[in-house]
Amino acid sequence: MENRIEINGVWYVREESAAEENLDITEFQGCVYETDKYCWEATRILKYDDKYYDDIDIKFTDKRTKPWFSTHWDNNFWFKSLLNDDREDAEANSSMCKEGVADFKRFLRALQHKGWLFS
Repeated sequence: MENRIEINGVWYVREESAAEENLDITEFQGCVYETDKYCWEATRILKYDDKYYDDIDIKFTDKRTKPWFSTHWDNNFWFKSLLNDDREDAEANSSMCKEGVADFKRFLRALQHKGWLFS
């Protein structure tokens, strides 16, 4: 093999190759829902045991004005309470129009049906 060398019966690997093999890469799954006004991109991170963490992260993009504004939401308690209509939410209402909040709730329901968001 061209990336290895044997010296006195011991095999050595080139430093660049060894570094590439030991990368700490995080894998994830994603789902995106987009309208003319908004985009929601949900991700969940894969754990070491081939299962996913319970919490999700949502990148929210407001496309109503240029330049577009993006932020990340990671409060899963907030997602669940919004989905269950537990309370009127100022954050959702200040970030999105009424139609956008309804679209976001539909997206959360879809994530819940996929098993990404637990009630």
